[in-house]
Amino acid sequence: MAEVKEDRRIKRTKRQLSAGLIELMKKKNIKDITIKELVEKVDINRSTFYLHYSDIYDLLNDIEKNLMEEVTSVFNSYKNIEQLEDSYAFLLTLFKTFDNNRELCKILMNNPNSSSFMEEMEENLESEIRNKLTEILGDTSLISPNSYIFYRCGCTGLLKYWITNDSPEAPEEMAKETYHLVVDSLVRIQEEKSKKQL
Repeated sequence: MAEVKEDRRIKRTKRQLSAGLIELMKKKNIKDITIKELVEKVDINRSTFYLHYSDIYDLLNDIEKNLMEEVTSVFNSYKNIEQLEDSYAFLLTLFKTFDNNRELCKILMNNPNSSSFMEEMEENLESEIRNKLTEILGDTSLISPNSYIFYRCGCTGLLKYWITNDSPEAPEEMAKETYHLVVDSLVRIQEEKSKKQL
């Protein structure tokens, strides 16, 4: 029972520190944020901060890691997509996840110190696209390397623009638009494949 309480206390402390850093990063660059400033903002002892993190960048890495775990769980939840049409549900869940974390995502996407977050996001997306297309199409030889780059950069670029510019479209609209941009091109690839088999 004591361990459960301790775990809750640690999680609460980490949440406070994360929320405090995100608030400070809305106003200034992370390199200008001090541990003293952060702990005063969230009313936590400096020694408590050092129990969990070595410095501000260590905390930022933890924030990025937690968000990426949430995004990865979306990918893992849709491992068994068998039809192109089913990918809309995946895209909708992905956009909703980013919408629920909009303020954090905006900060990470605009922060030069968080470039690894977007890189990892793009790599995961490309890997997922490759896996899904192999499952759905079987033969992916008709898909050029340039197409994979287009899907990867196009999807993440659209997502980044939507988040950082406070675009008014709902997650449902964004998922639908992304779905049509990607799936329409894949349908044409399937049609080409069918013609070659005739």
